Amino acid sequence: MQFLLFLAGGALGGAVATVFLCCLQINRINDYESEIARLKKRG
Repeated sequence: MQFLLFLAGGALGGAVATVFLCCLQINRINDYESEIARLKKRG
């Protein structure tokens, strides 16, 4: 029973961590795209 809870917690924690890291990556991509657009306007 404890092992089953361990697996469920690991799977849930892994899913939450994956969603968090994906959000960080999306935010970083948006920052890069806005920087590229700013440089294209300037140049």
